[in-house]
Amino acid sequence: MSNYLKANQDRWNNVNNDYTAPLTHEELEEAKKHPISVALTVGKKVPLEWFEKASGKKILGLACGGGQQGPIFAAKGYDVTVMDFSTSQLQKDEMVAKREGLTINTVQADMTKPFPFEDETFDIIFNPVSNVYIEDLENMYKEAARVLKKGGLLMVGFMNPWIYMYDADVVWDQPDEELLLKFSIPFNS
Repeated sequence: MSNYLKANQDRWNNVNNDYTAPLTHEELEEAKKHPISVALTVGKKVPLEWFEKASGKKILGLACGGGQQGPIFAAKGYDVTVMDFSTSQLQKDEMVAKREGLTINTVQADMTKPFPFEDETFDIIFNPVSNVYIEDLENMYKEAARVLKKGGLLMVGFMNPWIYMYDADVVWDQPDEELLLKFSIPFNS
């Protein structure tokens, strides 16, 4: 495993913020009352009609652990598998599923390697902003295409690269502070 992959895995195993906080019972109950509403990226909900276009309800939450989207999908009747690099994030999905009586299959795996699924397994792949944490996207997209059923939906969130130029703690936690350049781009050359 490369140094950057190990660093990412360690970080996601230890991070605790709004994006990694599992849903409370009350939040999930509220989500059940409304049409499906999940975000692929900060502040941007996926249009409901995207989900309505799917021919089936077998969904892969790719790098989607944390106990947020997976439980919503399961509560809405989807057959859910969450694949994530972080065991700690997957444990959050397992905890919410157990607490709420939901079924979520969790798989600890690296999306830079072959996915541990048969060809044409999923109707939908939901991949919220994780592609920015891997150096080479080619395998992720090849494997997503392989495990996605013909006519299936691939939903991928992206993040503007400016986030890497500044201290993320200041950007997210202190939005009124002046941003000072911390890193140059490209950051991986």
